[in-house]
Amino acid sequence: MLKIDKEKQIIQNIIFTGKVLYKEGLVNSHAGNISVKDDEFLYITKTGSMLGFLKPKDIIRLPIYAKTQMDKEASSELVVHREIYKQTKAKAIIHAHPTYAIALTYFLKDTFTPIDNEGKLFIGDVPILEIENASGSKELAQALSLKFKETKKSIILVKTHGSFVISDTLNFALKLTSDLEFCGKLFYLVKHYR
Repeated sequence: MLKIDKEKQIIQNIIFTGKVLYKEGLVNSHAGNISVKDDEFLYITKTGSMLGFLKPKDIIRLPIYAKTQMDKEASSELVVHREIYKQTKAKAIIHAHPTYAIALTYFLKDTFTPIDNEGKLFIGDVPILEIENASGSKELAQALSLKFKETKKSIILVKTHGSFVISDTLNFALKLTSDLEFCGKLFYLVKHYR
């Protein structure tokens, strides 16, 4: 009974998070992915799912340390989520496509540093990682998990691709994803009109 309740809560949290990401414009209709770690398993959104309109059937439970036949149903970023869970203490991951934050990766080199007080306080410097094959690749999985491990950061931007945010809770990962886009928008507008 306890396991069923825990699974139901994880799925409900993922559904809620997807709605907020879509409502805030942090993902477009069929983009982004969400996962939550549960011991040796992870719950992850399926490939092609619409984060703003998730149903329980759009979320799949898979082992972290073993491949399965069902892997092909999961998000194309499954390899990245697995590697991050293997290499870090993350318990939740959000991969989003925040417009302003991504735009900044086109003209900032290695780091995005927020200019607003809250950004400085809550997110600090955000590393920007440049990867040739940035979508769902082993190269991205290895480079990103290593960057999280080395920098001890919770947010990393992948140049031209999107943000990856890790946390102990899905709710805090959502907060950081939202904060990142707010700070990115403010930075862009101030720099553009200065």
